[in-house]
Amino acid sequence: MSTPVTTAIGENSIQEIRALMKEKGIHAIPIISYSNDTLKVEMTIQGIITATDISKDVNDDANVGDVMKSSVVHVVHVDSSAQAAAKMMLRHEVHHIVVMDEGEIKGMISSLDFVKLVAEHSLG
Repeated sequence: MSTPVTTAIGENSIQEIRALMKEKGIHAIPIISYSNDTLKVEMTIQGIITATDISKDVNDDANVGDVMKSSVVHVVHVDSSAQAAAKMMLRHEVHHIVVMDEGEIKGMISSLDFVKLVAEHSLG
């Protein structure tokens, strides 16, 4: 699992997202929004934008909300096993899942994280 997780909002421009991905060396960013009622502020994940979504054909001035292709976000609990996370990724054919605990994003798992795990255990 990668931590901390960089997030953005739907109003961010693609130019801002490209810069964030380059700066942080990441390939996906959860897009969040906040609802504010009188008792508490709640974070909601609206989707995930990936490097593929912001290919070179996408205008820098476009907003994330207009470009983001993945509005379905797959989530595992922080106590879930790596096997459960891998099975979820395979079942839904996704490369990124969000790790949550008590309504907060705690991390993100990518298919590359599993490649690293296998490499570390099999290469010694």
